[in-house]
Order: sequence, then C-alpha cells, then structure tokens
Amino acid sequence: MASTNRPDKITLDASSDLELKQLANNGVYSSFRNRLTTPVLGAKGIQVLNVNLINSVLQLNDYSLTFWYAVGAAPRRLRCVRLHPASFVQYPGWTSFVKNKYFNDCDELVAALNIAANTGGDSATFNTSWEANTIQFAFDDATRRITISSPTGELLTPVAADDPAVLTILAANGIRMNDINNPGGAGPTPTAAFARVQPYQLGYSMNARLGFAMSYYTTGLYWGASSARGNACASGQQSTGLIEADASPILLGCQNVNVYLDIATGSGYDSKNRKNLAANIPIEVGPLNVNSYTLSSVQAPLLSTPNEIYEIGVLLLDENGVAFPCPPNYNVQVAVAVIY
Repeated sequence: MASTNRPDKITLDASSDLELKQLANNGVYSSFRNRLTTPVLGAKGIQVLNVNLINSVLQLNDYSLTFWYAVGAAPRRLRCVRLHPASFVQYPGWTSFVKNKYFNDCDELVAALNIAANTGGDSATFNTSWEANTIQFAFDDATRRITISSPTGELLTPVAADDPAVLTILAANGIRMNDINNPGGAGPTPTAAFARVQPYQLGYSMNARLGFAMSYYTTGLYWGASSARGNACASGQQSTGLIEADASPILLGCQNVNVYLDIATGSGYDSKNRKNLAANIPIEVGPLNVNSYTLSSVQAPLLSTPNEIYEIGVLLLDENGVAFPCPPNYNVQVAVAVIY
C-alpha cells in the first residue's frame, strides 16, 4: 500500500529540472535530473511504465551527413558529398553549403544532394574529398530506391563508412565547416585550419540511410571475378551506368531511444555494454511529433535500485550510443513504478 515515502509511481519531467537550460550544451539536452520533494524509502526495484518525448531528430541525423563514393579507375579518387548539420550557422556571406532539413520525401532529399554535389554546393577547402559534378543522385518511384551515376561517364562506386580510406580522412579532420566562428572564414580565400570539424560517428554515414548499406568487408549477392573490396554495392564492381541502392532508403534519423536511469545501478545493459538501461523506446512517429511509449503487460523490474531514493537522473541515447538531442522547449516525461 502506498504511503508518504512509498509511492507506487513517480513521474519525471525534463521541465522540472531547474538547471536544464543552463546545462544544455549546444542548445540541446540529452539528460536531466529531478530531485524528489519526498524521498522514497524501502525501494526494492523500479520499472519504466511510460515515456513521452518529441522525436527531435530529422530524417538524417546530424552525425551521418556524408555520402562516400569513388570515381575513376585505379588509383580511384575517393570523394564525399555532404550536407551541413541543421544547426549550422555559416560565416557571413558564405553560400557554398547545403543544410540538413526536414525532407518531405526522397525526391526532396535527392534534389538537395544534387545541389551539394554540383558547382557551388560545397568547397574543397573545407571538404577535402569534394569534387564538383562527379556524381548524380536520382530516386526511382517504381523501385522505391535511390540510384547514383556519373554525369561524365566515369567509373563510379559507393564506398562504405568503415572503409579504411574513409577512416583515414576522418582521422585527419578532412571534413570541416566554414561556420560563423571560423577565424579564417573571410573571403575571397577562406582557410580551414581552425574551422570546426563536422560532427561524425565512426562507422556511420549517409550511405546506409540511402540504401547503400554494404560494409567494406561485405561481399554482395552478385559478387564475382571482377568484384573488388571497397566497392560497396551488391556487385562489388565499379560502373559507368546507374548503380541502384541495395535497399530502400530509410529516412529515419533515429529508430530507438534508450532510457537510462542512474538509480538502476547496473541492472540493465545495452548492446554496447553501457549500464543503467531502464527502457528501449521505439520511434514510431515522424520527426517533430510526440512519440509515446507505454509498457506492455510483461513485467521485468530492475531489482538493483538503492533502498533510499532522493533524486533520479535520466539519460537519453540513440541506438548508436549517441546523445538524443532535445531542445530545451521539448519536454520529456518518464513514469516509473516503484516496487517494495
């Protein structure tokens, strides 16, 4: 039976964290803390009952906005078409960029990529792997897949995010942005030495989101004698014609949100061995909509909680272990059952 120090249910709100806006790095938060007015005493376990949050991630998340490909016969030229993060603020007067945004469909996305791939869409000063007019994107309404081709008839192939050549470029900070704080951002010849590095997550790129999901080590379904490691497509071969994606595009920047509670004290683990996992929330709505999760009838309480609970910290990460970004005006609510 519930009593003053033994509630059956606790509701946690990001908006109740008085320090939220001061602690929101880069204008967003992925964690918050609620201090309980009345402490919980004698707790044996907890279980997340309900989570309400706004799907704040666009169709392409801001750490996987690079599309990698190679042009020409050996030695191939490794190239990259990229979008800038949605939060990007350019150096005054700088126009050579295309930003990530809300895309209503694949046709809008393809149009943006073609602008970024052609003259004026980027700068080789800041994206050392960019070469204008070497790739063209299209979306086939019949097959529901994206294709790439060379507008000049050169050999072309998609390149995976885990390709050693891609990792070398990222390690050298080869993808930068001419943002408003770049000390060398002024024209007519801006410099990139001190420009901000574009956010990225090793092993993830736009290629997979567009349907080019092969890794560097994968041998495709149509792998043959002319195939070569590094050609990340089903045939493993370069082509001067259309190269169709191996899968339909998945325009969903985040598929799952993992909720961690510091009072779980190691009860739950995620696939990356991070402790304190309390719930895994599937994203079932499009960007900028409220996503609501309610526990099914299956009970799986976390039984390693402290006996006395005075405050609870909440952390939100996506399925790749990256912070799930919430602007301070987006509230997150977590309802927790307490077991005695």
